[in-house]
Amino acid sequence: MAMKGTKAVVCPKCGALNRPTWEFCARCNEPLEGAIAVDESVGPATAAEAEPGVSSAPANTIALAGLLALVIVGAAAWRAFSSAPSVGAPDPSVFTIGTEPAELPKASPPAAPGAVDYDNGRRALNAGDLSGAVARLGAAVAADPTKAEYRNVYGHALWRSGDRDGALAAHAEAARLDPRLQMQYARSLDVAGRSAEAVAQYERILARNPKAATVNEDLGRLLFRSGDYTGAAAHLQSAVQSRPDDPVLQQELAYSLDQAGDRAQAAAAYRKVLEKAPEAVISRSLLADNLVDQGKKQEALAVLREGLRAQPEAPLLQRQMGSVLERSGRPRDAAAAYRAYAGLAPNAPDAKDLLARAARLASAGGRP
Repeated sequence: MAMKGTKAVVCPKCGALNRPTWEFCARCNEPLEGAIAVDESVGPATAAEAEPGVSSAPANTIALAGLLALVIVGAAAWRAFSSAPSVGAPDPSVFTIGTEPAELPKASPPAAPGAVDYDNGRRALNAGDLSGAVARLGAAVAADPTKAEYRNVYGHALWRSGDRDGALAAHAEAARLDPRLQMQYARSLDVAGRSAEAVAQYERILARNPKAATVNEDLGRLLFRSGDYTGAAAHLQSAVQSRPDDPVLQQELAYSLDQAGDRAQAAAAYRKVLEKAPEAVISRSLLADNLVDQGKKQEALAVLREGLRAQPEAPLLQRQMGSVLERSGRPRDAAAAYRAYAGLAPNAPDAKDLLARAARLASAGGRP
């Protein structure tokens, strides 16, 4: 019999009294870890002690113990809740019971017309299967004739397969559908040798955007190759204004101006090249020729000497130096420059001729 004051453990679920050494409730088998220990106030040993699963403890004892357990458990829960950090307003959906069935997965949207053929055609083109690429991309174009991207890539496939007329037709239609592809069409015309049509296409683009640097650059080079140096210079000048630090573009402008007869502007452009790229031997040589043509031979010699101080083994500058010295009436110095050139480039096609010329100049003017 349990004496008054004996400790018992209250099951937090059913309120039964259990011995302190038990791990599970004798009535409901609930784990007793953390359960509350109380004093038994009256009566014999509980049925839980005598026969697990049946409680004969007085009703008032069980009720009191159960109430005490609920109060203690409730207080612990309130302390845990009140000490937890706030996470904002509760989500109303937590307190509702779903009555709608789970949403079914949505079906994938149907592929756009021609998309499958287009993707397969691009893969074939990248793999080098030109016949397969042409067939697939052609099918994509037929499925959606309004798709500029399909037309453009179809044009590339036709071009690589050798059908340039078909390619140009595809690029023309792509450019009509999407103005951003007009540059591609103009370049295709240029490469195909249809220069007049390419010029017209470039000019249509520039009519909308006169300062487009790349368009001006491409058109300037096309006109240069066609022999229209004045037109080339105008467009290259516009391109240079957009990219003033590009020495290659500056060199192309300088040469166009030179060929168009604008010597002073050409010389200024050559000097800008040398400011950015002082090692540009060709530009330095062309500037020296330009200055000689303007009658500025001493300036030409100064330009060449500056280059040779930095690059004493530059054969072209030595050859140019001999030429300018000879035209300046200094045969002995010219002969020395020609010999230096032949020594730097003994296998050059004109090396032997310039050595012979150096000998004649030295004989005529006396050896240095």
